[in-house]
Amino acid sequence: MNKMRKFLKLFVAFMLFPLFVFLSVYSLEQQGFFKIKNVELRVNTMESQKSYVEPRLNQLRNKLESIKGISLWKAPLSEISKTIKDEKWIKTFQLSRVWPSGILLEIQADDVAILVFPRGDEPSSIGEASQIKPITKSGKVLEKINSKYAPNAIVTHDSDLLISEKVRLGALNVIAALPESGNMSAEQVAEIGFDRKEGYWIKLLNSETKVNFGEEQFEIKSARISQVIDYLESRNLKARVIDANLSKKVLVRLQQSP
Repeated sequence: MNKMRKFLKLFVAFMLFPLFVFLSVYSLEQQGFFKIKNVELRVNTMESQKSYVEPRLNQLRNKLESIKGISLWKAPLSEISKTIKDEKWIKTFQLSRVWPSGILLEIQADDVAILVFPRGDEPSSIGEASQIKPITKSGKVLEKINSKYAPNAIVTHDSDLLISEKVRLGALNVIAALPESGNMSAEQVAEIGFDRKEGYWIKLLNSETKVNFGEEQFEIKSARISQVIDYLESRNLKARVIDANLSKKVLVRLQQSP
């Protein structure tokens, strides 16, 4: 008999516990305990991109202010996700609830690889917001920006990169084929362009050497050119043009001595 009573007590307690939890949560909900008070944004981006990302992050933060005060239980995450997807500078993101009263948004920025300037204008002289268009590493063309918010990226004056997705992705493939460090790294490239007859070319930052890549085998050509540049430097020679758009050969035109 005692065992039966104990079993009934445990059974009743087991059945009443979910109800107790529900009533407790409901009471806290009615008191506003779960109202969203904090929306935290975390961004992963390169140091050189922060001047570009920061104003866009502030704009997004202002957009998300409207969800404060909404119950975390009722937070429309799907609608918030749609808003975030409209931000073309964002590559990927993760949105999650942080109990009892927060939202966490973790962002991977789509870093800018190329800045498109009008032909004939120099980057340092441009202040018009209507002049500069960024191209991200994934190939998206972003809205026009003011030069003071421009990130550190390779410049082009070639509008074909805006018009043609094929040309744009080809230029990004050239950049991706460059070594991570050394005289041929992306940090050492000042400008990139596309010639409809000869293909892609870059200009190096310090030497102003023009390097022709053609339209294929960018990784192989990049390795060959790096070796040529190292050789020229070891001989204290400066190239005016390095042409890798040849079968298994690299043609070098040296700068004329003053």
